[in-house]
Amino acid sequence: MDKKTILLTVGILSVAIVVGLFIHGYEMGVRSQVKGLTVTGSVKKNVTADLGKWSASFTSRADLSNLKNVLASSEAIKTKLSNYLKTLGIEDKDITFLTVQINSIYEQIPGYGQSQNIIGYNVVQNVKVQNSDILKIEKLASQTKDLLNLGIVPDYQTTEYFYTKINDLRPELFADATKDAALRAEAIAKGTGSKVGKPISARTGVVQILPPNSVDVSDYGAYDLSTKEKEVSATVSVTFELK
Repeated sequence: MDKKTILLTVGILSVAIVVGLFIHGYEMGVRSQVKGLTVTGSVKKNVTADLGKWSASFTSRADLSNLKNVLASSEAIKTKLSNYLKTLGIEDKDITFLTVQINSIYEQIPGYGQSQNIIGYNVVQNVKVQNSDILKIEKLASQTKDLLNLGIVPDYQTTEYFYTKINDLRPELFADATKDAALRAEAIAKGTGSKVGKPISARTGVVQILPPNSVDVSDYGAYDLSTKEKEVSATVSVTFELK
């Protein structure tokens, strides 16, 4: 009985292997009959930023005895800056003052670094201004002299430009990149005497948002914020059937 069981099991496994190999061979044969041409289409579109952002930081120094007064002065700076921004047509809703940071300053010991003795504080106020009127942001970024005249000395200033409609633009970009892929496929197929059929598969690439004429692309996509004029590019890899 044991021998019969073993022989039966071996027989069943043999049949299963033969059938599996037949099915695999059939699928490979069908696939080999479908000839495909894979090309990458691309498209570029120039856009202008529709949102500007200005950021700055202001630091005041306090010793152990006048921290309260320095904090009051920081509030006064906020008021001065808010009033000045209004003269540029910027409303309160576009201005964000972050929570004041109080950073301890430790005594420095020559040759040993710093001790644990606190000798003062840095009072840091950060502010952000966002507006859809790019001209207002550009004007603000160029008015450092006016800030100095108000007694406001920024530690740093940065200006960033955003294009907020990229999600609406994405379908158009990929559609145009696919059309470009089809044109390229036809040009390649023409040289071989073949004809391009329907697309078999497609894979979209990342979107790159860069300054005009820039080549600083990234495998994960890029989003440059330094200029208001931007060049948006996208790619699509498409495999077409060949006839």
